Amino acid sequence: MDLDARLDLLADAARYDLCASLAPPGRRFTSRTAAGAALDDGGTTRRAQPLFRVLTSSICNWNCAYCPLRAASDGPRASLEPEELAAAFLPRYHAGAVQGLFVATAVHDDVGAAIGRMLDGVETLRVKHAYDGYVHIKLLPGVSFSDLERAARLADRLSLNLEAPSAEHLRRISPERQWHTDLIERLRWAREWQRTGGLPAGMATQFVVGAAGEHDRDLLATSAWLYREPGLRRIYFGAFQPIPGTPLAETPPTPLVRVRRLQQADWMLRSYGFSPAELPFDATGNLPLHLDPKLAWAMVNPDCFPVELNTADPEQLLRVPGLGSLSVARIVRLRQLHPFSQVAPPHQPWLACGPRARLCHPRWTLLRANARRTGAPLCTSAPC
Repeated sequence: MDLDARLDLLADAARYDLCASLAPPGRRFTSRTAAGAALDDGGTTRRAQPLFRVLTSSICNWNCAYCPLRAASDGPRASLEPEELAAAFLPRYHAGAVQGLFVATAVHDDVGAAIGRMLDGVETLRVKHAYDGYVHIKLLPGVSFSDLERAARLADRLSLNLEAPSAEHLRRISPERQWHTDLIERLRWAREWQRTGGLPAGMATQFVVGAAGEHDRDLLATSAWLYREPGLRRIYFGAFQPIPGTPLAETPPTPLVRVRRLQQADWMLRSYGFSPAELPFDATGNLPLHLDPKLAWAMVNPDCFPVELNTADPEQLLRVPGLGSLSVARIVRLRQLHPFSQVAPPHQPWLACGPRARLCHPRWTLLRANARRTGAPLCTSAPC
């Protein structure tokens, strides 16, 4: 099989690694185009970068229940030699079609051998070809300390996919992986490199949403812990999609709107100062699908609004529906030049200028009436 044909297989298999779930739509490699790709957040700049995204091997010895590359699945497999990774990536990089590399591998032979071959390819780029651009390396569960250290020296970002929010959930879909020893312990090893500045774009992980029967509360409680303890920079959420020929082939697919709500709630944890206890879970431990979670939180916490636009702390403003970090920074800067005198209509239920009576947003009345009619609460969350 020639290089282009193998790249078609290996780039297609890499699409399951969501290194860019929140970035604008991008390109993915095909042998008939000049570019590879997907998008990543570009580390600390938060700018999307088109990445050449590829596996160095799709040959796998494991049998994860959700994975199309599981050992028991039929289908063509392929792998790249270290120099072939450079031959595939560098022409596209020099042509400006891509700005960085995302590289991963299946468990070909064993974890150590598979990671070793992948890192040989990245090292060839760094040393032999003097490539000094962005590299995101996805490690395998059970990676050795020496291989993790080697990867940290080569990469701008490392990721290690947890796939599920707990050991119990992980056993249901990937019995080969040990939650504490193969995953959490390795994240703690990588944390030391991040703390010393060895990983400028930090660490990341991914969950397969819906594969293990978990609830949103499980995913977001684990996410908050991962940000706090191992110090992860990003967590990605991928919607489970059943693959024919796998044990989960008859499991319903996860709605994309659920993933979107998890991404929004993750942003609340990571950037807006919310705690897991404040998130608006329903009685089943899931987020409402019909509402943005920040708006859902605001609706069940009317005593927190309206927020005084000219005097509120940035932390208070970040809790206002429709305001993000950039908007809040702009508000703080502008009100130092001149106080605001009025609030635009879309924000009137949440913001006020000067003394003002508490408002009752009409949607609160509608949703509460519906909750009384059905007997189910809209959601539950801690007060502000």
